[in-house]
Amino acid sequence: MSKGKALCCGGDQVKALPFILSEIKRLNRDIEKEHSKIIEEKQKAEDSDDHRDIITSNVVGFITGTTQDLTCDTGFVEFKNLTAKQSALQCNITGTNGYMTVCSAPDPRDMIWENATVERKFIKIKNLQCDGLLFTGTLFWYIVVSIVVSAVTVISDLDLVKDYFPAWMVPKEGSFTFNLVEGYLPVIFLELLMLVVPFLLKIIATKFIRFKTHSEVDAWVYRWHFAYRVANLIIIIVKREVIETLRSVIVNPKQIIDSLAADVSMSSQFFLNNMLVAAGTETLFELSQFTRIITHFVLHQFITIEATSKRTLERLEKPVSLEWGDVVPKFIFSLLVGSLYSAIVPVVTGSCALFFYIAAKVYTHQALFIYAQPYEGGGKLMYQLNRSIFVIIYTSITTFAVLLTLKKANVAAGFFFFVFNIITFLVDRRVTKTFITPGLTLALTNARIIDEQNKMNEERSRLYREYKAVKVAKMREASRETKASRMQNYNDVPSDLSLNLPSHVYDGKPSRAKKTRFSADNARPGSSQSRRSNRPGSSQGARSRHRSGDFSDDENDEGKEDFYLYRQPSLNRTLWETKPRAYW
Repeated sequence: MSKGKALCCGGDQVKALPFILSEIKRLNRDIEKEHSKIIEEKQKAEDSDDHRDIITSNVVGFITGTTQDLTCDTGFVEFKNLTAKQSALQCNITGTNGYMTVCSAPDPRDMIWENATVERKFIKIKNLQCDGLLFTGTLFWYIVVSIVVSAVTVISDLDLVKDYFPAWMVPKEGSFTFNLVEGYLPVIFLELLMLVVPFLLKIIATKFIRFKTHSEVDAWVYRWHFAYRVANLIIIIVKREVIETLRSVIVNPKQIIDSLAADVSMSSQFFLNNMLVAAGTETLFELSQFTRIITHFVLHQFITIEATSKRTLERLEKPVSLEWGDVVPKFIFSLLVGSLYSAIVPVVTGSCALFFYIAAKVYTHQALFIYAQPYEGGGKLMYQLNRSIFVIIYTSITTFAVLLTLKKANVAAGFFFFVFNIITFLVDRRVTKTFITPGLTLALTNARIIDEQNKMNEERSRLYREYKAVKVAKMREASRETKASRMQNYNDVPSDLSLNLPSHVYDGKPSRAKKTRFSADNARPGSSQSRRSNRPGSSQGARSRHRSGDFSDDENDEGKEDFYLYRQPSLNRTLWETKPRAYW
């Protein structure tokens, strides 16, 4: 082989194998030198970090969940087929030193890459801490809710309101305006308070617990957002009698049941107003996208686009993402209220049905035209949603059975409680076996069937690509042959055509040329001109005359085999379309 020149040409001739071996040894020496440099730089960095306070480093590691080295306890393995992947999932070996837990990898778009290096142990500890703090917070959440609900008492005190507002702004007691404000203002305040909850929960999940995927964040936010809405339901029913209620559970359980049944009925007006506000104000606010309209209005009218950074403009152009942890708990809470009051105050259930009807229309429109989900979570939230729905069904059955007991219908209460709970349990078990278990794990037999189907699809795609390649190659070959035949026909035409040009070219008078035609003998085989040349009555002499370059200005001669020349198309600005221009 030759060396020292491009394309192995013109260089010194050497033996190939010894030269390649020597080059490999040389490259290995260079690699060792580079590796030694990296080790030295790493050792210098480690030596410079030794004087750092160990307490500070531990605090930083406790807060961030990452170590000083760029290491991670999570990795991704890509398999060539589904059977190998399912075999690895079902072969978790634990109980040994340095074992690994295998699970399905998330969608790359689902990853929160800034949290990718966080240790799983750190996430579990932070999750446990937040669960404990949030559960404790629900016990004191009644203070905040009670303050919001107590706004009704403040509004009812007209003498106090008149001291701060003009007389014309204070509604008369018993008027429609007074009843409207008294009924809906606490509901609006409570909904405004609940708008902050999912926002704070998302910050905790991403910045403090530092989950690694968006689907885990959605599931965690959904769980605690729904928990605080259930806490609102319980607090509104019990109101300020929480301590007394807990004491009555120990002293007189029957009295607490009677008291709770009365409180549920008395609180129906609040939840009726809540569902009406949700069906009207919240859904229409969602449909209007008012916040984005205000953002664009301020940008175009006050800040101007020229003064806005390109990054901000690109952020505004991005589609809105549907926050499952924020939207889904509203529907589940409405289902809970409707199920709870279905046997007590059916009007509340009707308002819940109205909310579902309007919300289905609004969110269907939003999902089709507004929202765009940037990642796929694999439907993990749906398993938790399924469990929440069945818990609500069990709760509604128990509530109705308790009401029957209070009405002295003990036999009907017992029959209803056991029969319907058994039916619900069987349906729950059937759903779990049919959908949830196969959705979480895939049998190896089904994995092999899917792999075989994928292999057949790949083989079919390969054959189709080969067929298309052969077809394209044949078309290109036919095109090259056609071009070659055309060039051959062009070469047969005499170059001296000026002797047979029409007389109006040389008579010295400026006259317009009529349609000019010349021979179509170079047309493709099978074209309309070629077919016309084989008609009866066609003249061989005319063909020879055209072949010799004899042009004709006879525009009524329809029997000759020719085609017309036109100038380039011009744009008709009135119709905004192109049309060919005539030659004259």
